[in-house]
Amino acid sequence: MNPFSQGWSNTTNNSRNAGQSASYGQGPSVYGALPYPTPTPTPNVIGFTFVTSSGSVLNSIVNGPQSQTYFRVTTDTTSAGFSVVQNSRLETITIIEWRKHPVVEICGIVSKRSSSQFLALSPDKTHRLMNVRGRNYRWMPDAHYIGLYSVSAVNPQFFGRISQTRDGTEFEVTAEALQLGLLEIFVVSAVLLMCGRNID
Repeated sequence: MNPFSQGWSNTTNNSRNAGQSASYGQGPSVYGALPYPTPTPTPNVIGFTFVTSSGSVLNSIVNGPQSQTYFRVTTDTTSAGFSVVQNSRLETITIIEWRKHPVVEICGIVSKRSSSQFLALSPDKTHRLMNVRGRNYRWMPDAHYIGLYSVSAVNPQFFGRISQTRDGTEFEVTAEALQLGLLEIFVVSAVLLMCGRNID
């Protein structure tokens, strides 16, 4: 089971799992029974970690280099259900409405839309497509992480990745990703992809 492939076809172990798909929303049942995978090191990236006492990214702080807090994620557990992402100045940058089909808005970056439009599942269910500031990106799941790449048939560019470790959810971004203003995108995508809820 690929715990990161929410809604995506499981492209690993195809010989044993042909035709089956795994959903992160089912819960990472193998965790605790097997060792956590260790993602392959990638040079020239900056790491961020979701720190939470509840075990969920939906109520957490996001620490970056030197354990500095960059973001806070808080979730209202009422029947309506909202998650709010704030930056280090406590300014709201994102609101996620947890409807039957969740709705996301990233202030000044992504207009209000369903999460399934923001992170659109490809027709073959092997990846998710995303458009930010007129650029197209592709989230590709692997056995140990979900990587963000440019949409290119030849040599797609790597911008970073989201992974699950023994300590929780982490993500790494390249310097170019930061220059393109993708830091907030990584935070929000990690919340949506790793929250354990259906985003389609």
